[in-house]
Amino acid sequence: MAQPATDNRKNNYIQYLYVSGILLVITGSFGHFFDQPLFKYIFGAGTLLLIVKQLIEMFNTISPDFRQKRLMRMNMMLTLMLALATYSMFDGSTLWIAVVLIYALVTLFMTFRN
Repeated sequence: MAQPATDNRKNNYIQYLYVSGILLVITGSFGHFFDQPLFKYIFGAGTLLLIVKQLIEMFNTISPDFRQKRLMRMNMMLTLMLALATYSMFDGSTLWIAVVLIYALVTLFMTFRN
């Protein structure tokens, strides 16, 4: 059975939100690495987009099974770790580097997991 066109548009919107958030996070981290003060705001905007994406995905999933619930919780915790990295950037600490690396490694691990 084919999905309605509105579901396709909604999925595309969520995908664009995710890609733009990741691009902003990457741009903000590279810019902040070179001590450009504006880029921490770009990193924060990307983090906010990723948090919104995770929340939309959590609330739009209808009757998730145990595995889906677990994956959604893990993704939300990882995204909240990016919020910790944003706080660390504004605080002036270098903890944000470790948090972003943990986010990237766990996300990569979850991508290839069955």
